Amino acid sequence: MRMLGFVAALFCALPVLADSYRNCGETWNAPATPPSRIVALNQHAADLLLALGAGPALVGVAYLDDTGVPQSEYFGVPVIAPRYPASEVLYAQNPDLVIGGFASAFGHGVTSRSGLGRNGVASYLLESACNGHSLDYFEHIRNDLSTLGALLHKQPQARQLSKALDADLKRARSLAGSDRPLSVFYLDSEINGLDSEGRRGFVTPLLAAAGARNLLADINQYRVTVSRETLLASDPDVILMADAQWSPASRKRRLLMQDPVLSTLRAVREGRMIDIPFTHLLPTVNSGGVALGLAQQFRALRVIEANH
Repeated sequence: MRMLGFVAALFCALPVLADSYRNCGETWNAPATPPSRIVALNQHAADLLLALGAGPALVGVAYLDDTGVPQSEYFGVPVIAPRYPASEVLYAQNPDLVIGGFASAFGHGVTSRSGLGRNGVASYLLESACNGHSLDYFEHIRNDLSTLGALLHKQPQARQLSKALDADLKRARSLAGSDRPLSVFYLDSEINGLDSEGRRGFVTPLLAAAGARNLLADINQYRVTVSRETLLASDPDVILMADAQWSPASRKRRLLMQDPVLSTLRAVREGRMIDIPFTHLLPTVNSGGVALGLAQQFRALRVIEANH
C-alpha cells in the first residue's frame, strides 16, 4: 500500500499536459510532449521565449528587426532567414511549435496555422497580433506569458515575468506623477512619408504608461501617415524614433535635421528626439521596462525644461 501511495504521489507530481490551448479566440491542439524544437518567426517572439528560459528548445529564429543584431545567430540560436523563411526552410527545422509575433508570420498553405497543424506542428500567435484584438495590450502580454508558460512548462518563470511587468508599470506611473503629459510624435518610418500610429497602436498605451501622450491618440486607426505641415502645426514636445534595420533612427534623424520644414520643429531644434529599438515599441515581455525607461527620460526632459 505504501508503494501504491508513492506511485500515486509521483504521478500527481508529474506535469500534466493539456491537450488544447486557447489563442486568438480559438482552441488549438497542444503538442503531445513539451515542445523541444521551437521556431520563432519574429524577434520579439524570440525575446519572449528566451525570457521564459526556453532558449535550449529554440532551434531557429527569423526576421530580426533591430539594428545592430547579428544575422547569423541570435543569443546562440541560428537565424534561419532574414525575413520569413520559405516553407522548405521552416519544415527543415523539424519544429513542433512555431511562434509568430505578427499575423504576417504565418503564410498560406503549409505555412498557415491550419497547414502547420495538419502536419503535426503546433503554432502560437502573440495575442496583440490576433485579428480583432482588444486594445488592452498589457493584458495581451500577460495572456501570452500565461499560455506559453503552460505550453512550455515554464509557469514559475511566466508568473515572475508577469509580476515584473506590473512592477515596472507601477514605477513608471509613479515617476510620471501628475505632471502635464508630454506630447510625443512617434516616427515609425520615413520611407513612404511620416508613418506613425494612432489610438489603436501599442505606442498609445506605452506612452500613457510612461506619462506621455501620443500626438495622434485621437485618430482611431492603427497606422497613420501625417504631412510635414500637420506635424509642424502640432509641434510635439518630443519625437520618438524607431531604430529598425529597414528604417534606422540615424536616417530619420538626418531627415528631421535637414528637411526645411521638419527642422523647424521645436523638438528638433532643442534636441528632444529619442531613438528606441523597434522591438521595444511592440507589446512583449520587456514592455514594462521600456515604459519605465521612457518615463525616466521624459522626467529628465521636464527637469531640463523647468531649469530653462
